[in-house]
Amino acid sequence: MYSIGSLQIKVLVLCVVGLSLLNIVNLLLGQPFWIVTKIIYLGFDDNFAAWFSSMLLAIAGVLAHEASVTAKRCVGSGHVYLLMFSLLLFTMSADEVARIHETVGEFLSTIASNGDTYEAKNSGWVLVGGPIVLIVFSIAFYLLKPHLFLVKGTTTLLGLGFTSIFLGGVLLESAVNLFDESTPRWIWDTQIIVEETLEMIGTLLICLSLVRWRDGVAEKSSESQS
Repeated sequence: MYSIGSLQIKVLVLCVVGLSLLNIVNLLLGQPFWIVTKIIYLGFDDNFAAWFSSMLLAIAGVLAHEASVTAKRCVGSGHVYLLMFSLLLFTMSADEVARIHETVGEFLSTIASNGDTYEAKNSGWVLVGGPIVLIVFSIAFYLLKPHLFLVKGTTTLLGLGFTSIFLGGVLLESAVNLFDESTPRWIWDTQIIVEETLEMIGTLLICLSLVRWRDGVAEKSSESQS
């Protein structure tokens, strides 16, 4: 019996929506609420919102591991790829709070921009890491796709999850290259809220894909044995 199912994932989706709405309302009112501005503001890497995002990726990692165990027991194939995917998700979870990709990316982009620290700060890691993320996601989807086809709809959910994370975490984050000192603060904040929300929703779409696949395969195996 698994503790994380579709219902729990849907509750987490509501939590993400609520977190996003609180940030939006606080922004529209001029950020008067200290608990939102400091504790759950989506733009910080050292508060509850950052840890919540990291937790969602960790949950996805657990689900990928459970799917790997289910694949090995019920299908006999695909478990290695799911285990590798689990390790990727756990790495992303740790990186969410450790900011490894951003730190390395900012350093490399500073070199690429001939020491222009402002340009490097704006572009951040996306100039270097964006293509890498696209390649890693593409390889993961390619390897997992044949096995996820065993349960209808799971491949689509996984693809939507990858797309949402890439759209928010890479494409939308790269939009800050268009910003400068004259860009109003509310535009920066809006970009951050939408970006982080898309990343968390993408993670939960991946979670839902893994839950449905895990449960669907287990159910089919049980029916074939009865």
